[in-house]
Amino acid sequence: MNDRTYIGSCRCGTTKVTLLSRWAPSEFLPRSDAQTCDFCRQHGGIWISDPLGRLVLDAKNETTVSRFASGEVAFHFCARCNELTYATSEGAQRRVAVARRDLFPEIAAAAQLVTVTNFEGASLTDARKRRAENWTPCEALGVL
Repeated sequence: MNDRTYIGSCRCGTTKVTLLSRWAPSEFLPRSDAQTCDFCRQHGGIWISDPLGRLVLDAKNETTVSRFASGEVAFHFCARCNELTYATSEGAQRRVAVARRDLFPEIAAAAQLVTVTNFEGASLTDARKRRAENWTPCEALGVL
């Protein structure tokens, strides 16, 4: 099957992302740890990814970055409207990312149930493995 192209952006349109995936909108499995994570709860952190897809970040994106705990994940906010847009991590073999589901109206409208996740107490090794296996390879185009 050919890749589908999903174009997403923050609410003001300044921060843009392109998600290339073989999946239809209803095939994404959104997830959130907002039940145990104040940050995700505050910022609407419902995430999607496709480990066989590709996330392309617009070279014109201007984001501010927050890091927590291990500091390995960079949470990107639009520099203009301050909306949380995506998170990136430098893996051992590649750069990977997750994007907020709500950036992509077509995917958000598919209304899949959100899987509740809980990463409290997970080791750094487990977190790295989970990101390498589940997050989307990311093409930064000079941005990160």
